[in-house]
Amino acid sequence: MGANHHSSAIHDNSNFVFSSKMKLFTVILIVVGVLSLALTYFGDKEHENIRFWTNFLHNSVFFTGISFASLFFLATHTVAWGGWQTIFKRVPEAMMMFLPFGLVLMSILAVAVYLDLPGTDYLYLWSDEHALETDKLVIHKSAFLNPTNYMLTIAVIGMWALFAMMIRRLSLQQDSDSSLRVKNYEKIHMWAAIFLPIAGFSSAYAIWQWVMSVDTHWYSTLFAWYATVSVWVTAICFIYLIITYLHTLGHFQYFTKEHRHDLGKYIFGFSVFWTYLWFSQFMLIWYANNGEETQYFFLRFEQFKPIFYLNIIMNFVIPFLTLMMNSAKRAKGTLVFMAIFVIFGHWLDYYQMIKPGVWYNYEHAQHAKHESHDHKGHDHKDGDHNHDHDGHKHSSVQNEPRAVFTDFQDHNDSSHVDSLAAHDSTETGSTKHATVQHNHGDNHHSHTDEAHEEHQHAVAFHMGIHFPGLLELGTMLGFLGLFLFVTFSFLEKATLTPKNDPYLEESKHHHVWYDL
Repeated sequence: MGANHHSSAIHDNSNFVFSSKMKLFTVILIVVGVLSLALTYFGDKEHENIRFWTNFLHNSVFFTGISFASLFFLATHTVAWGGWQTIFKRVPEAMMMFLPFGLVLMSILAVAVYLDLPGTDYLYLWSDEHALETDKLVIHKSAFLNPTNYMLTIAVIGMWALFAMMIRRLSLQQDSDSSLRVKNYEKIHMWAAIFLPIAGFSSAYAIWQWVMSVDTHWYSTLFAWYATVSVWVTAICFIYLIITYLHTLGHFQYFTKEHRHDLGKYIFGFSVFWTYLWFSQFMLIWYANNGEETQYFFLRFEQFKPIFYLNIIMNFVIPFLTLMMNSAKRAKGTLVFMAIFVIFGHWLDYYQMIKPGVWYNYEHAQHAKHESHDHKGHDHKDGDHNHDHDGHKHSSVQNEPRAVFTDFQDHNDSSHVDSLAAHDSTETGSTKHATVQHNHGDNHHSHTDEAHEEHQHAVAFHMGIHFPGLLELGTMLGFLGLFLFVTFSFLEKATLTPKNDPYLEESKHHHVWYDL
């Protein structure tokens, strides 16, 4: 019995070998992602590459956020003098080393936005020159939302990466020198304590720039918490799945069902917390009923209903009903399934944070161009509001938008409101029609009965916009492959179980004395 225990301990401290088979698997995933991005870029000319840029933004932010959350996980437990996570801390340590790669990915995006490359102008309304001249809210927010401040988010990621590298270096030094057992832990504690407040403010700044500003007219004081909790619970799921994979290879012999139970409680608890933030944000905006704020949920509810409901079902209903039982949190297979399920659920959460806002920007811009073209056909006469009604006929434009929501900021101060009620579109590029309602002072022109029905929009479904398609899934797999390749590469560079961590023995014998 003693010999077996000694053998397990030796094996548990051995290095993980990133096998050629696993490397090939991750490389295949990366190739799938590259091909998916290429196909998206060259196949989305109809909508001026917004599908490509949104996919790139979505996955870059998502996986960079997971890496940041891994560093945050280590820092919070270190500052709290936590020890239960010590035997598997090499996993979040390896995951946080994806931050330099996230820095490269987000730098590509930041440069593209700064240079206003084709298609990026739809990502953020604040980067559009016309909006900067005519849109009151964009002008008002331009001191904060601008390409220069967006570029500063790269410095934020660089700062996170420096903290990650410092903490990992100090952790690895403990392995090679037992005299640094306590000294280096105190240093790690110091760096973690410095990192946490910086992380709190800088992560909010970054997520406001990257994601919330997609819907430039909208803002929420809860958004930074909401978006961060989403990647936090995702990071916990990745930590558990990687541990489980390594456990099947014979590593982490001291990882028990109690460790599993604690990670399961994290997944369950933060799924509930995510729901609390989602509901708080939704309820307050719904109750206030301010057009500037309700625009965010109205757009998603009207045009993106499947995503809207799936987001709640996948990230709250199913995790809550499944993991509310203690036995489910300890069941290896159940927790593996739920971890994969929750990861995809929060990937979908970030999808619905980004895609609808960019689609709105695109349709808003297309409608503005179309409206400008139409106004040239109006024959305005001095002293009255007579119009040449032929000017209301919209020409056949291949890329004309399907539905446009009224710009809410203009409800109170504009004397001219154009509400595009419906557009019909077909895959063959047939002529699209629109019903337009004009209000000019006391004069009211009604062209069709349908125009009286507010918010009735004939929305054409676009795969990759209104719902993730195969190219979106392929892109996600590519980023996943890169994330796993980096994580496993760093796992290979150190013993999986830290040798001289002062909390190692406590973590090995971690257990609970009773069940609630």
